Amino acid sequence: MDDHWSKHSASPTPTGYLMHPTFEEEAPARVRRFLQGFRRDPQSEFYSRDHADTIVRSNVGPYYDLRSATVENAQPGGLMRSLKGRHLQMIAIGGSVGAGLFVASGKALAVGGPASLLLAFSVVGIMLFCTCQALGELAVVFPIAGSFSSWSTRFLDPSWGFAMGWNYALQWLSVLPLEVIAASLTIEYWNNSLPRSVFVTIFLAVILTINMFGVKGYGEAEYIFSMVKVIAIIGFILLGIVMNLGGTPDRGYIGGEYWHKPGAFHNGFKGICSVFTTAAFAFAGTELVGLAAAETAAPRKSLPTAIKQVFWRITLFYVVALTLVGLLVPYDSPRLLGGASQ
Repeated sequence: MDDHWSKHSASPTPTGYLMHPTFEEEAPARVRRFLQGFRRDPQSEFYSRDHADTIVRSNVGPYYDLRSATVENAQPGGLMRSLKGRHLQMIAIGGSVGAGLFVASGKALAVGGPASLLLAFSVVGIMLFCTCQALGELAVVFPIAGSFSSWSTRFLDPSWGFAMGWNYALQWLSVLPLEVIAASLTIEYWNNSLPRSVFVTIFLAVILTINMFGVKGYGEAEYIFSMVKVIAIIGFILLGIVMNLGGTPDRGYIGGEYWHKPGAFHNGFKGICSVFTTAAFAFAGTELVGLAAAETAAPRKSLPTAIKQVFWRITLFYVVALTLVGLLVPYDSPRLLGGASQ
């Protein structure tokens, strides 16, 4: 009997069917330790799952209780759920319309040209649309505080959710100052008599004031600001069409002239890759509609409608608007990287 069963396995295995050593088993000791470092500690299964807290003290040390973490993430968390459907729709429409479209697109056009601008934003927009559909489905089924960070903790791993939550927090700690400075640069285009620090202080004071009124105050402010952005972009699109067709007295019909001279692409493949980074930054903020689901009174009713708005925002606000920018301004214009009002 011993001749037919392996002595190297805890369970009987026919010698003819012995498993071949894996790469991890044949790898050097340092490589093997490195690969095994990504595994969960096998001792973590010895904690008590009856403990009420997420951090469990056991005879082998503190461990993360997966079951308790899942239960805790599923709780409503005491949120007021004071956002209405109109708030959620405007957050979805104007959540990511900001410095990426109004400021960074000029540099992207100068670096990559109009065709690179259109290509990069279209590809990233398609990817974002698919992501938002998945985000909306999860947010409708699990409208809990923490959104994708909590879902990662529940469905993937607590360490993944922990890392995602902190990465997202660090992202906004970096993006908020950038957005404030970009807003001050935009104001400085028309009024450079005051120092930039004055506008930075004003914008920070407005942001702090909005946060004092809770989530309902944020919803109303986002509704108003998004409405202003929508009206401004639609107005720009209409004005851009008129200007391109020769509706201004000092310039005739433009059409696709700047796509031929100086050209549609600039800096070749490097320019296209550079515009992709700008496009990824510009679409940041789209996930806010998923975060707001936990603060919405009826997410199963209002969230699907808000998610569907993402398609029109990507198509109208980014693709159409940036196409007009590429038709109206050549990529070698010096005013793309700096200019003042005349």
